[in-house]
Amino acid sequence: MGRILEKLQLDSTPINTKGYETLLDLVDNTASDSFDLYYGLFMYNKNAMEQLERLDLAFEALKKELFGHLHEILRKQLFGKAEEEGLRGPLLAKLPKNGAPFLPPGTPLENVGDESN
Repeated sequence: MGRILEKLQLDSTPINTKGYETLLDLVDNTASDSFDLYYGLFMYNKNAMEQLERLDLAFEALKKELFGHLHEILRKQLFGKAEEEGLRGPLLAKLPKNGAPFLPPGTPLENVGDESN
């Protein structure tokens, strides 16, 4: 993880949290080791590929979760109260019910869904 964080070129800030300080310490700790040592651990650790795959899967899962929340926020912004109250758009509300015959061409949509017609 330290090597990944090192690639982000993280810098200390005036408002560092304790967690952020810990990440910076991790970067310092791992960056001081040579790349040859890091590469040797990768080459000769039988679990290295599995751990890299698990890291990739965890990152993808986190991205999906974040984008899922973003999608929810955008959906609420786009559809707002209408969705919360179960309202339909005006055009959809005028469509005939299932099983109703097709409309003849030229029939105005204002008359669709009107039970008196």
